[in-house]
Amino acid sequence: MSLREITDCFFQYAQKKGNPYESFPLSTEVEEFGSPYIEILEDGKMAIVARERGEECFRKETRSSAELARWVYEMFNKS
Repeated sequence: MSLREITDCFFQYAQKKGNPYESFPLSTEVEEFGSPYIEILEDGKMAIVARERGEECFRKETRSSAELARWVYEMFNKS
């Protein structure tokens, strides 16, 4: 799995929701101030992770790029 596959799913999902994006709102860069980022593991799992002061404070894992893309979209588009 690659970040490209995740972003493609994200853009498709956002388009279907009628809210197209021009850029993907997360990166794979580790943020230590509570900001979420994408983690792609060698075993095929992907996760949205947040770290605060060196401690992991949020993790949501899946093996589906479409599911991860939906989670990212929902994170930035709460109803």
